[in-house]
Amino acid sequence: MQCRNFQEFKASLEAGSEGSPYKKSVAGLDIRIHESLSELDEKRWNSIAADQSIFLQTDYFEALTESADGGLEYRYACFFEGEELVGIAAFQITYCETADFSSNMPGNKLFFSIFARKLSRNGGSLRFTIMVLGNAFATGEHGFVFRDGFDKNRAYGAVLEAVELISDKEKARENRISAVLIKDFYPESFEYCHNFTDERYAEFLVDPNMIMPIRAEWENFEDYLASLTTKYRTKAKGAYKKSANIEVRELDFEEIKANEERIETLYNHVYDKADFKVGKLNLGAFVNLKRKMDDRFMFKGLFLDDKLVGFMSGFEYNGILDAHFVGIDYDLNHQYAIYSRMLYEYVGEAIKRKCNKVSFGRTAMEIKSTVGAFPVDLKCYLRHRSAAPNHLLKLLFSFIKPSNFDQKVPYKKEVSS
Repeated sequence: MQCRNFQEFKASLEAGSEGSPYKKSVAGLDIRIHESLSELDEKRWNSIAADQSIFLQTDYFEALTESADGGLEYRYACFFEGEELVGIAAFQITYCETADFSSNMPGNKLFFSIFARKLSRNGGSLRFTIMVLGNAFATGEHGFVFRDGFDKNRAYGAVLEAVELISDKEKARENRISAVLIKDFYPESFEYCHNFTDERYAEFLVDPNMIMPIRAEWENFEDYLASLTTKYRTKAKGAYKKSANIEVRELDFEEIKANEERIETLYNHVYDKADFKVGKLNLGAFVNLKRKMDDRFMFKGLFLDDKLVGFMSGFEYNGILDAHFVGIDYDLNHQYAIYSRMLYEYVGEAIKRKCNKVSFGRTAMEIKSTVGAFPVDLKCYLRHRSAAPNHLLKLLFSFIKPSNFDQKVPYKKEVSS
């Protein structure tokens, strides 16, 4: 079983355009920039997005923009070749915040701290307005898609031109974007990413996405357990034993709203642990996502004596169950194996929905590997809008390396082969 052969889903769909182009690109495409969903032809946009990414579909955007509190704005780009819509891209304007870089730097930590202050004016940490090509709240290639067969280098060049169009327009209205983050590219896309480094973007590997294949012969969770070695089957049963008093149930949007305050508390417990933060989800988004996307958006609550002690969310699309945000009461996590129970719940849900894989995201890699996930490399690209700070960012981010962890393989030999 080779998990690293990550399959992209493609669609060959055509659509038309109306009106005049916003700009003729060097790539030979007409680029039109939109600042509101109401400006989009949703049917044509979704004809490109539908078989590619749920995070590029308009109902997803609606859920987030309707709950936005000013900390998140969207910009949209449509790419036309003649009268044909050949590609789409979505950009998030939000903020980036890191922990104190100097604590992780070799050599003269004072040197790094001084230059970090020059970038952020916020002590040794960094905080600045950032435009994200991709999705700040999801792992994977969710920034842009083009029709099947379209030249990749032309596509990458066109989206970079869209970055400049948006940046210049924001600057003109004194809404200056400090940096651009382009995320997250899988190995099969690396050969095209020179388009970013050619334009002075700093390249860096981040922690891998942990992806778990779901085998076709697993008809239920017991089949999955039977595929594990004795050690890891015992581990799974131990997690269920420790969490025996926890009730796991699917919540509709009204139940999510009723528990919103507690959900926010649990979400913040997890969010505050992150060293590198790009934006923060407004919790009203969960209600909107469930209302607009129904079964495509999964939201489960974990209750102990009727008190919410954890939640887990995810999206189903194109045979993937994409694990989204979780919230955990860390004071009870060890005693009741809350996080471990969540991971097994994702596996069970994926089997139930007949998905072919779970995308677990890039945190807690080792424990996810004990469930059966494998790492898939990811690259990101970052560029500051000013030359001098950009050189510094390249220096700082050159020290960012993927975390080391002990990859576990919990399957029996005949399953792993």
